[in-house]
Amino acid sequence: MVDRRDGDEVDLLDASLRTGSGALLSTTLFVLTGVVYAFVTDPAATGRYFFAAIAIALLLRPVRGVSQALQKVGSERGEAVPAYFGLTLLFAVGYLSVVGVATLVGADLVTRTTAFDRALLFPAAVLAVSTTVSVVTDSLFGAVGYPSYQTWLNAAQATLRFGLLFALNPLVSTAGDVMLVVAGTRGVTLLPVLFWLGERPQLPGRHELERTWSFARWSVPDQILDRFAFNMPTLVLGVVASPVAVGVYEAADRFADLGATISWRLSSPLLTRVSGDAAAGDETFAYLDAATTGGTGATFVVLGYLLGAHESVAQLAFPSVQGVFSTTVLAVGGVNLLRGFWTLLSHALEGAGRPDFSFRTKLYGLVCSTPVTAVFGGQYGAVAGAAGYALLNVVVFGLVAYYARETFGRVPWDRPLVFRLTAGLAVAWGVTTGSTAALGAVGAAPTVVAVGGATACLVGFVAFLVVVSSRTRQAARRAYRLGRSRLGVARG
Repeated sequence: MVDRRDGDEVDLLDASLRTGSGALLSTTLFVLTGVVYAFVTDPAATGRYFFAAIAIALLLRPVRGVSQALQKVGSERGEAVPAYFGLTLLFAVGYLSVVGVATLVGADLVTRTTAFDRALLFPAAVLAVSTTVSVVTDSLFGAVGYPSYQTWLNAAQATLRFGLLFALNPLVSTAGDVMLVVAGTRGVTLLPVLFWLGERPQLPGRHELERTWSFARWSVPDQILDRFAFNMPTLVLGVVASPVAVGVYEAADRFADLGATISWRLSSPLLTRVSGDAAAGDETFAYLDAATTGGTGATFVVLGYLLGAHESVAQLAFPSVQGVFSTTVLAVGGVNLLRGFWTLLSHALEGAGRPDFSFRTKLYGLVCSTPVTAVFGGQYGAVAGAAGYALLNVVVFGLVAYYARETFGRVPWDRPLVFRLTAGLAVAWGVTTGSTAALGAVGAAPTVVAVGGATACLVGFVAFLVVVSSRTRQAARRAYRLGRSRLGVARG
């Protein structure tokens, strides 16, 4: 059993470093598994899997909303985590039962009007249960004061899933097969972790019900909009376009979203720390500017890589539609500079007790962007999805900045750091372009070109920031000490 700690006791730098390293591994594997899905099945089956998995995640967002209350309120000093844990489990079981019955009743309608296949009902049910367990476990880690552990758990799942997909390649041929592999890896990793955490659920009292309701009444609809906003193009394309268009967009999105996903992961320790400080009465949040800006760093390096190597990536992922893939991946990667920032800042607003602001921004963003993908998706496919995604993020970015000024008295971004990250983007672009051109000139395979470009891009970006930024050097030294400490424990 881990030693529980409150949110205001979390060291944000250490938690962010641990989260970032785990997120880099888990997100990289997440991106690669998207390509592996297409490799072991085909683009149409990949599109059906993505559509079904994303639809399931959207349906389960109310569970995420209640579990977000578990993390936010449970991390506050003096709150009883087991009672909030028990309340979350009760809600999850009841909600899954209702959704299961509704799905069976409406199965024919869904299969006639979307990319969903009736043969996927059982695998989808198994995947839904495993997704619920994953959501609750992630929030429980944050509630007991260890939000950085979430990413390493996801990395373990992704590693196991990656190996199984290759090992079972001859047996995996449909979207349902992929669902069962994903659910199986979650079960193997999550159940032992829940036992190790040692938190035994208890029946909630009136206090826990009231605190959860005060947060979840906004958090639940916000989580629904958050998932729909993130996956709006995939969901809309699954209705108005072909499964191939869904597969192309989602695979491109996974590549381009690597940096934004790391920012999203870093928002968990930020929410926990802001929540703990706000509950303890410390509302200076002196770390907020650096945290919201520095947390977007990965989006800059990913865009630099895509600008220099998008053709190599397209040749690997979808060689039959390279132009469409390249256009989509560049559009998504570019606008993710904004997404990384607003994701971090939106979670800081939630930690400060304003989930209603997060809800409103995504609602307005969806109203403006969804018609673009819906109207043009049938003709332009994945490119229309990217256009809708870009408009969504521009609108949400502006609104989150507006609400942040109202809540914190300023827009928390570090201007000198933004300039350094922009210069680092230019360096990453140049290094990637040069390395991919050199590897291509000597006849290297597309895989070698793509991997070599990624390595050169990351080294160039990090080296540049270490030279020009004292805070980057400070973070690098702290990361080195944490790494040495962890290795020392492992050897001991």
